[in-house]
Formats: sequence, structure tokens, C-alpha cells
Amino acid sequence: MAAYASLLSLGHILDQLLQHPPRQRAVLDEAQIHSLLQNIGFLQQFLEEFSLTRGDEIQALEEEIVISAYAAEDIIESRVVDQILEDSEAGSERSCSTLFCQDLQKVIEEFSSMKKDVMKIEKTEGIEIVRQQTKAATAGYFVRVASNSKNAMVGFDKDLVNIMDTLTGDESNLQILSIVGMGGIGKTTLAKNVFDNPLIKQHFDLHAWVTISQQYSVSEILLGLLKEIRGEEITQKNDDELGLRLHRSLFDRRYFIVMDDMWSIDVWDGIKGFFPDNDNGSRVLVTTIMLLIIFSRVPLINYICDEDQCWALFCDKVFGQESCCPPELEEVGKTIVRNCRGLPLAIVAISGLLAKFSRTVEYWEHVANDTHEALNKGGDGLCFEILSLSYKHLPVHLKPCFLYMAIFPEDHKIKISKLIKLWVAEGILKPMSSRSLEEIAKDNLKDLIERNLIQVHDYGSRNKIKTCTIHDLLRDLCLREAQKEKFLRVAMMDGLDNHSKIIDNNRRLIIQRNSDEEVFQQQVFDARNFASCTRSLICWELEFTSIKLPVCFRLLRVLNVDGVCYDEEILQVVNLRYIYFVAPSNPILSNTLESLSLLWNLQTIIIAGPLLGSVTPTNLPAEIWEMPQLRHLKMEQGHFYLPDPPSTNSKNGRRDILVMKNLQTLCTIRNFRLTDEVVHRMPNLKKLGITYRQFTSGFGDYYEVYNLVHLRNLESLLLNSYKNVLRNLCFPQSLKKLTLKICRVPWEDLTVVGSLPHLEVLNLIGDAVRGREWNPVEGEFLELKSLRISYTNLVEWTADSSHFPRLEKLILEYLEFLKEIPEGIGEIPTLRSILLSYCSDSANSSAEKIQEEQLKLGNYDLQVRIVDT
Repeated sequence: MAAYASLLSLGHILDQLLQHPPRQRAVLDEAQIHSLLQNIGFLQQFLEEFSLTRGDEIQALEEEIVISAYAAEDIIESRVVDQILEDSEAGSERSCSTLFCQDLQKVIEEFSSMKKDVMKIEKTEGIEIVRQQTKAATAGYFVRVASNSKNAMVGFDKDLVNIMDTLTGDESNLQILSIVGMGGIGKTTLAKNVFDNPLIKQHFDLHAWVTISQQYSVSEILLGLLKEIRGEEITQKNDDELGLRLHRSLFDRRYFIVMDDMWSIDVWDGIKGFFPDNDNGSRVLVTTIMLLIIFSRVPLINYICDEDQCWALFCDKVFGQESCCPPELEEVGKTIVRNCRGLPLAIVAISGLLAKFSRTVEYWEHVANDTHEALNKGGDGLCFEILSLSYKHLPVHLKPCFLYMAIFPEDHKIKISKLIKLWVAEGILKPMSSRSLEEIAKDNLKDLIERNLIQVHDYGSRNKIKTCTIHDLLRDLCLREAQKEKFLRVAMMDGLDNHSKIIDNNRRLIIQRNSDEEVFQQQVFDARNFASCTRSLICWELEFTSIKLPVCFRLLRVLNVDGVCYDEEILQVVNLRYIYFVAPSNPILSNTLESLSLLWNLQTIIIAGPLLGSVTPTNLPAEIWEMPQLRHLKMEQGHFYLPDPPSTNSKNGRRDILVMKNLQTLCTIRNFRLTDEVVHRMPNLKKLGITYRQFTSGFGDYYEVYNLVHLRNLESLLLNSYKNVLRNLCFPQSLKKLTLKICRVPWEDLTVVGSLPHLEVLNLIGDAVRGREWNPVEGEFLELKSLRISYTNLVEWTADSSHFPRLEKLILEYLEFLKEIPEGIGEIPTLRSILLSYCSDSANSSAEKIQEEQLKLGNYDLQVRIVDT
């Protein structure tokens, strides 16, 4: 896997060099580039065809590939960095260039030699047989199997009924229940099905789910519960204050809390005092691998499924809606299931593997033999051995993406948007003609989900996957394989000195905090002793730590610091492709961004700050327009000032304009001058955030806001006109998500928005729309799935199911004058949830009435939630 990933990475570097201006491209002869690309392509194809075999000869070849690919990267990137920083003196330029060419030619010769070795290997009879098997196994690679549900559960029907009976029983005192068992038996799946059951949703006033990792923090647990219950972000960290806030939120309410994956009695001791006993039937459900004597009832222990349950689970996952196994595969299929010894996680993983490949007896027998070998040596680690087979049988192009999941902390809710950006920046995606790298990444993610190696955690407003998770055992598998192949290394803050030797040989270094937060807060991260080969530095939960980048990190490509960077020279690391950090203050950030133009290969820059001082706009350098690789530019708190494009020179009577074809995200720009030239320069922009303030001339004329309609690939737009009345709206037909803030648009003008053919999400926030009455027009908002209205003076709202025929989610916030939600809204067949936060009593009553009416009609899917405390 490391060999294939190294070839992909080197190929990306060479492709990017070919796309750059002559200054960067001149570091090596184009004939050398094409020679390397040809050899890389040949070796990639070889590894793709023989991904299921790891004989000694092929394993030795893979090790050679890694060494040569890394050497080529070091030579090329060092040369580019030297040229950009102008480290070489004019007098020594020729000798340095000669030495560089000699070193690179040596690597090219090594690749040519490996190509010859591969051609010899391919002629052997044994390898030809392996090729036949691999092609047969992957023949059905593009088969898609749809599961019966997002969170299918087979074999726990009785347990589900028992738990629900206990949860809704007559005992009025607070009950603490538990699901106990070994990793992989399906504890979380069972708890999730209980939590999502409509009857449970109806029975309890408040519901919250929190996942607890081994490296837990009481404050993070409390913050997670408060976010679930109150629906808002809370930043304070004091445990006692958070606990008191939780206690008040739960007091006098019938609540249901799930605490998933509890590892220690200390967790319970730290939070149990914040759960009030309201004597009204409140319940807490805990899943754990340990028999913790803290509960008021005997725990449910369910170590394995019986044979019939296992077979039903297997068929459900492999065949989906077909749910039946072909007769010729039934015997070998049941052998595979028996080898999994009743462990649902192992069955699910193997099922995901078989669902993707061709259904032949030969291949299934091959998998059965592998599971039998795992059974013989598995012992207590049987489930882990079975899971390893899922990794072994992955197509080679998916292996780097899967192992990359090890960078995230245990039980981390992984943002899909972040994961995709990291995959792209790491260069571990196989390019395909006519498809963007982001599209390829989404396909790979979908494939891993369908193989049951990654779990969907949450969907966004457009029903796209927003976050995902990975089971602890699968993460352990990723970590073991990734560190064995030196693909990455995970180290804790308090053990960095002990890791110094093994860090030397790893391209990716992941730093996590230790569990002792008091000690951790006093540490300062100094990486000066780390290896120069490091290409990715990813630091999690370092909000109390300052990061200093030493000279040895000069070739760093990915920098993700989940904390503060005080180093003003962070962007002097000119090889960076991806940057995520918290800026301490605007002045330092402004000084830092002056170096932005030196980053010849920058793809993504996300700034989660500034931490200190006022959030004033930050000036971007004019050179931003000369960065062809830029894909995403975003400040999570605050705004950028984007300068006008520099004047262009004419050559042979034609304008020489660099079009930023890769640019997809631009958020948030203050007073954006969307001129015709700007529109021309960013034709593939998909996500845009704009804030207009401090106007010096007529709104819309000076800022050309109406040119938005010419951004023909734009899908998501946030527009904040800051109390300036926005009229004559005009948006591109491609728009799928629109957020308007403080625009003061008259309700009747929303017909322009309603006529957008692909609009799925509409957020009207903070005086976005003005007026007391809204009468939407039939035939508009035909694709709208999510509608959010906040802080408006809306009083009368007239609508029925024909006005929003596909609406799934309705969110109303701070609507103190709204009389009621139109009764016809409840009749929309797709509607799944209504959330009201701090609205009028009459609006709250109308929501409750809608739910009552739908329950009478047998609609248990509609969930109504009211927050008014």
C-alpha cells in the first residue's frame, strides 16, 4: 500500500509542475518528467493488478518503490523550494543545478530498472495465476448494493423490545441502564436503534447522545450533551458551570441520555451529580465493554448472535434488498459466517467486502479460507483478524484512503469536507480524466462506507453526509497497518521524546494531547528535532499550545494545527498545499498572509480565528490571483479583503489572464467587487461567502453584486448585506444552498429565490427578510428540503403542502411575533422534523398540534422539538 501511495504522490507532484509557470517548471527537463510519469504509470498498474498478493519478491519490490519515490520527491521539492527562496548564490547556481540533474537521473534509472524487474516477474506462471484471481475478484468492483436502512440491525429484536420496555416502564425514579459486551458485538448499533425509535422520541421530552473515548474530558462530555439538548454551541470550559447548566436544562423534564462507549468508572463519577432525578421516568443508557457496578439494574450482556441471526445479518449486508443468497453460494457463505464466531462487526466487515466483488464460488472460497486462517490464530483477537481481511482485500487505490482514517482521534466525528480536502492535499487519490479530485474522493468515501469500513454519523441540510466515524477496532486496524508500513505515525504530546527515532522514517506525523490536561496546558510544542522527511504535521486539540515550525520542516505539504500558531513565518514553508490553524490576532495574521504568494503549490488555506482582538477584515495579497492550484480559501471567523486582479499585460494584442480553474471555495469576502474580470477568473467557484459594509456609492453598482448570476457553477452562497436593503435579486440557476443575512428583502421578492430549480436549502437569518406576512406562490421551492427562518418580524404565514412539496426539515428561531405554523405544513409527506427555538407560545402550540394530528394519522416519523428555556 505504501508503495502505491508513494507513486500517486510523486505523480501529483510531477503533474502540478507541468501545470505551473516556467519558473517552477524549469527545475527539471520536461523529458525527465515524462520519463518518470511513464515509469510511475507502469508500476501503478502492476500494483493494481497484484494487490491481493504479498510474496517476498513483490514485497521487496514495493520497498524499493517507496525508497525511490521518496527520493525523487525529496530531490524535486528541495530544488523547487531552493529556487523560490533563492537560497543559492548566483555563482553556485550552475554547480547546484548540475548536481540536481545527476541525482534526479539516478532516480530515473532506478525506476527503469524496477520496470524491467516487473516485466520479468510478470512472466512467471505463479504471478499469472494471481493476476487471473485478482481480475476475477475485482470484476464486480462497480456493483452497488443498497442496504435496507441507514442503520440496519439484525439479530437484536428481543433485546430492542426489552430495552424499550424498561425505558418506558412505570418506575418513576431515574434509571441507569447498560449494554455490556466485547468490541464488535453491536452495542452502539443496538443503542442507536433504540435512540432513533419514534416511540422513544415521543415518550421523552429531551434526548441526547454523547460518545466517550478512552482519552475523555468531562468538559467535552458536558459540552456535547448541552449542544444536543439546547441546540447551540457553548464555549465556556469550567466543569462546574457546565454541569450546573446541564442540570438546569434537564430539571423537571423527562429526559433520555445515551452515553456510548464508556471506558472507566471515573467518567461516571465525574458527571453523575449533574443528572437530576425528577421522579418522572428519566433514563440514562450506557454502552461499555466493562461490567461497571454503577447501575441500578442488571446489565444486558450480549456477547454473540446465534447462527440464524448471523446468517440474516450477512444476507442483509451482502445482498441488500434481495436478502437471499444464491443456492450455489449458500454453503460457502455459511462457512464464512461460522468463521466469524457470531461477532456482528466481523460479519458486517466481511459482508461489505463480498458485496463489492463478483459473486463467484471461487472467490468466496478464497475468502472462506482466509477467515478460517484467522479463526485458527485469532484467539481473543479473532474480530481484529477478520477485520484485517477486509483491509487485505481492498482495491489498492482505496487502501491509502482507509489507512488515513488513523489520523483522527478515537471517537472523533470526522467532517467529510475536511477529510476530502486532506485526501486531495496528500496526493493519495488516483486521478481520472474529466473528474475533479474532490469527486474522486467522494467516490472513494462512498465505497468505504458501502464496505462497512466507515460509518455515517450525520447528514447535512442537503441530505449529504456531513460527518462520519470509524469503529474503534477498525481505527486500531488502520493505526497498526499504517504504522507498520510507515505510512504515518501517531504520537502523544507527553511521549514525543520517546518517539524521536521512529518518527524519523515517517512522512506523516500526527500529534495528540495526553489525558492529563493540566500538564498538557503548560507544554510548548517545539519540533526542531523532528525529521526533515516529514511532509504532513497534524496536531489535534492543541488549543493551549503554541506551534513553532523548525527549518527541518521546509518541505512540509500539510499543516493542520487544531490550536494557535504564533509563528509569523508559518507561510515561509513554501511547499505547503494545505494549511489549517488558529491565528492569535489580526496583525500577526495580516503579516503572515503577506508571504502567501510564496506558496507555489497551495491548495487549501483555512483560518479558524483570530483568537485575540477584534475580528477585523484581513487583507489578502494581490498575488493571490497568480496561484493556479488554489482550491479553497476560507476564514471560519472573520473576513478577507480580496484585492482587484492586477492589471494584465498584452501579448500579441491578447490579454494574458490566469484563470483559477481549481478555485471552488471563497469565504468570507468583505465588499466583494464581483467584476466581469473576476467572474471570468473563477469559472468553477462552488461556494462563496460575501459581506457588504461601509458603502461609498450605490449598492449593487459599485460592488457588481448582480454578477452573481454569471457564476454558473455556484452551489452555495452566503450573502450578508448588513442592513442594506437588497432588491432586484438575481442568482445563478445552479444554486443549491442560499443563506441571506440582514438583507431586508421584502417577502414578496422571494419569488426569485423560489424559482431557482435546484435550491435545496434556504436560510433566512437576522432580519434577512422584512414584512409581517408571507404568502409563497405555488409552483416555487419545488426542490427545497430545508428551510430556516430566524430573527424576523413575520406574523402571518400562509402556506400548505403544495408550496414546499419536498420539505424535510423546518427550523424556526426567535420568531416572537409569529402566530402559528400553517397547518398544511404538517401534511407535507417528506417532512421529518420541526424545530422551534425561542418562538411565540402560539407558534409552539401550533407545532404541537401538527404533531398530534400526524400521530392520529399514523405518521410517527415527524419529530417536533421545542426549545424555550
